[in-house]
Amino acid sequence: MSRQFRQWVDEYQNQAWTLARYLLKDAAEAEDACQEAFVKLWHHSDAIDPDKIRPWLMRVTRNQCLDRLRRRRPTEEWADWHKPDEGPGPSEDLAVQQLGERLKHSINGLREPYRSLVVLRDVQQHSYEEVASVLELSLSQVKVYLHRARKQLREQLAEVRP
Repeated sequence: MSRQFRQWVDEYQNQAWTLARYLLKDAAEAEDACQEAFVKLWHHSDAIDPDKIRPWLMRVTRNQCLDRLRRRRPTEEWADWHKPDEGPGPSEDLAVQQLGERLKHSINGLREPYRSLVVLRDVQQHSYEEVASVLELSLSQVKVYLHRARKQLREQLAEVRP
């Protein structure tokens, strides 16, 4: 395995897995999608501009996830949320934990491409340009869609406030 490829895996595997986990809502399936994306990176690494590896990998990971979602049986509900494998630490405040769960549930309730936009931009802190590249949207589309997604999240979270 080349040193450069290993560096990319170390640097981007958590971001790719987080995106896949949000989209697929299943840790094992997210891991498989990421593995397939990294295999594609291995095969195409010579043809990709090194400065654009991260957006390329996020786009391939997202496409792997969308393909898996399309292959799922129609009886599976998108609204089902499975809690992440990692639990909160004992020092976390209950209110913060509950808000985090509500936020995850609200993100899960967003339709595509809104969900991907929120995960890539707000959760993983990608630049607007990278998000546009990953989702193959114009910069203005990213900004408009992200505004709409955030508005939907605010409305959903306002409904559950005590």
